[in-house]
Amino acid sequence: MDYGEGPRGIRSFLSKYRDRGYYVLRALLDSSRIVGKAKLGDFETRDVKDLLAKYGLDYNPVPLLARLEKEYGIIRTTYRSESQHWWDLVDRRSLEEAIHEYEGSSGREDDPKVKLLRVQFYSLDPENILNMLSKLSRRKRIGVEERNIIRKIAFNELPMIVDFLIKARAEYEEELLKEISIAEKIIELSESLVEKIVNKGTYRMVREEGLENNLSI
Repeated sequence: MDYGEGPRGIRSFLSKYRDRGYYVLRALLDSSRIVGKAKLGDFETRDVKDLLAKYGLDYNPVPLLARLEKEYGIIRTTYRSESQHWWDLVDRRSLEEAIHEYEGSSGREDDPKVKLLRVQFYSLDPENILNMLSKLSRRKRIGVEERNIIRKIAFNELPMIVDFLIKARAEYEEELLKEISIAEKIIELSESLVEKIVNKGTYRMVREEGLENNLSI
């Protein structure tokens, strides 16, 4: 195994498996950046499969993940059950370097538009918003103070988060995967909390009527 030997083992893996290996590595790296869910390691097999499907690829990554652990020492198992398999990255930095090297450049991470979108997003303090909404979602009752917090977020930060999400999904989905995941979770939790405040059936009826009106335009 190439534990502790930097990107050498990763280069060897890429040399042997080429694009197929590259996309598996890219998927596990991107899945390790997903936030907003309970995690038992850096990434799980299910997320890697989902991302490969998102890339438009239809193959099972499990055999290559097994080789990445047993033959190359790039990942290691942290938890395994009948329904889940979680892994840790042994050397994230070396993995990122090897992937960028394989791509033939530093990727689009240096694109000024990516940097601008990231700066704009984090200026909204999204991780704090996500934590706050997560805490509120666990409460059985939403009082006046909590409603004011939700209203403030909905009218101040949320419109800008939605703008960011639309732009990021359209142009830089791979580069801003972590940020997109945070934004999606914020929107999901916000909607869930509004359903708690308003009669759930009424909220859904209004939402469905809005969709029907949009479709009829």
